[in-house]
Parts: sequence; C-alpha cells; structure tokens
Amino acid sequence: MKLLKMLSDDAHVSLRKMGREVGLSTSGVRRRVKQLERFGLIKQYSALIDPQKFGYGVMAFVSIDVDSRSMRELVRSLSHCHQVCELHHTTGGHGLMLKVRARDVESLKKFVDDRIQSFDSVKSVRTIVAMETIKERLLNL
Repeated sequence: MKLLKMLSDDAHVSLRKMGREVGLSTSGVRRRVKQLERFGLIKQYSALIDPQKFGYGVMAFVSIDVDSRSMRELVRSLSHCHQVCELHHTTGGHGLMLKVRARDVESLKKFVDDRIQSFDSVKSVRTIVAMETIKERLLNL
C-alpha cells in the first residue's frame, strides 16, 4: 500500500527513495512494483495535465436520460469527444453521467446542444457546473 500511495502521489519517485521509505532494497522495490503491474493494480503511468492552464476553465457534470435502445450510439459518440473526461452508466433517474471540461460556459452550452441534445433518443439533460474543485483523485490511498 505504501508503494502504491507513493507512486500515486508521484510516478517519478525513485526506487531508491521508495526503498528507504518502506525498508526495502532498490531491487526489492523494483520486484514489488513489477508484481503490482502484472496483477493489474497499476494500470498505467501518465501525466496529469492542468486543465486550467490548458485553457479548459469550466468543469461540469452532465447527467443524461436517454432511451436505453439508443444508449450504445450516444456512448460511442461521447467516448470520442475530447471534452468528456469521464463517462459512467449509472442507476437512478439518468442513465449516463459525464464529467466534462470546457473553455467557458458558452462552449459548454454548445457542447451540450450540439453533441448531446442533437440525439433524438435523449429525453433530458441536467448540467451542473463545478464552482471549485477541492479534491480530485482516482483512488484515495
């Protein structure tokens, strides 16, 4: 768990530093990390890009009530949109929940109008704009 937390905080952390923290040799840490990768606990290493600095200052959650017969087509379309950061099939009143990044409110509205509400199978859309992101992690170790 300590190795996973350290890698989660900084994937560039050295094997030597991890070894000092957990009381293992560098080769011992390397073996354990390779094992975590083999077991699929570590899926990939990637860079976290600051959306604000990249020009995407608005983040919103969009819930969509869609006819279940047409959901696959909408999911396929939304999966290819660069604005969609997360796409979840959910229970409750709406079938899909998206986390969307946009340059501004106007471009968010255009995305919702052009990419979501243009589907005849979409019954309703609810958009909630995040005013501030306080914490954002895939898994809190």
